[in-house]
Amino acid sequence: MLKRSEATAITSNHSVFPGGLLDTEADENVAWLDYFEQFGVSQAALRRLVLIDEHRPAILAPQGNGCYDRFFKRSKIWAREITLRLTALRECFEEVGILLCRSREQLEQLDAVALTAQFQQQHPNFDRESWQRRVHNKPSEFLHLCRELQVVPDLWALHEWSAWASPAIIKKGYETVFYMVFVDTQPSLLVEPTEVKECLWRSPLELLRLYLHGELWFMPPQVYELLRLLCIKDYHKLLEFAADRSKLGTTMFLPVCYSCSDGLIFVLPGDDLYVPEPQLSTKVIELADTVAELRDLSKCVHRYEITSQDSFYKVLLNFPALNGHLPPKSLPVQLHKL
Repeated sequence: MLKRSEATAITSNHSVFPGGLLDTEADENVAWLDYFEQFGVSQAALRRLVLIDEHRPAILAPQGNGCYDRFFKRSKIWAREITLRLTALRECFEEVGILLCRSREQLEQLDAVALTAQFQQQHPNFDRESWQRRVHNKPSEFLHLCRELQVVPDLWALHEWSAWASPAIIKKGYETVFYMVFVDTQPSLLVEPTEVKECLWRSPLELLRLYLHGELWFMPPQVYELLRLLCIKDYHKLLEFAADRSKLGTTMFLPVCYSCSDGLIFVLPGDDLYVPEPQLSTKVIELADTVAELRDLSKCVHRYEITSQDSFYKVLLNFPALNGHLPPKSLPVQLHKL
C-alpha cells in the first residue's frame, strides 16, 4: 500500500492501494488498439477481458451504443475492461515504478488458467526514473514507453476484484474498480515523490493492526478489502480464486449513510436498509436507534459501522458474499492487544 504525501493525503497517514484517475485522452485512445494489432495481440485475446452482463455497473459497462464488438471500431475504446486496466497499469508505473507488461514471447502464455503478471525493470533503453516522470506529467507517454520497449501492458494479469463508489452524500465523489495482480517475485519500487510518501509491503493482518492503532488511516473500501484477504492466506489458492471469481462479475458498492444516536452506519447491497436507488440518497438518513439496536432489528446485514466509542470501522456481513466473493472477516480479538 502507499502512504499518501502531504499534498495528496486526505488526512495524516492516509494509505491506499496504488491507483488513480482514468485519463480518457490517453486510456481510451484507439492508438492502443492499433498497437495491440501490430504487436500480434488477437481480437480474441482482448475479448477474453470483456464480461457481458446486463447487471454490469455503469463504470464497467460499454461506453456508447451498440454491441461489445464496437470497441474494435475507430473513435475510442468502447470496453471499460480494457481502458480501466490501462489506467491501473499506467498509474502503477507512475506511482511506484512497476511496469507490468508482456513481450511477444510472453504473449504465448495467455492460455494459462490463472495468470501471474510479468514486469519489466531491466532493459538497455529503459531509464525508469525518466520514463516515470514523463508518464506522470503526460499520461499518453505510457503508449510511447511500451513502443520503445516493445512490450504490451499486461491486461490479462489483472483480475477484476471489486467496485466501489463514494456515498451520494459526498458531492464530488468517485467510482473505482479494484483489480488483483499476482507477481512471483517482489519487484523493486521507485516512489513518485509528489504523490507517495512511503510504500508498505505488509500482510493484510499487519496493515489492519497498524490501522487499528492509528498508525495508518484507511478509507472504508481499504478496510473491507483487507478483511476479505484474511480469508485465504495461501498465495496460489488466492491466485486461483481471483482468476476464477473475476468471471462472475462485480456489484457496485455504493454505501447509503444512516445517522444513529451513537454513531454512523453505511449500508451496502443486500442489507435490509439498502435503498433501491442509492445514488439518490444525497442526505444522511437520521434514526433515533443506536448502532447496535439497528443491527439487531435487521435480518440481512451488510454494512460498516463506526460509533463514538471507536476510531475504526467495523464491517459486518451475515449472508453469502455477492458475486461468489470472499466475505470480510472480523478483526481477530488478539489484534487489539498487539
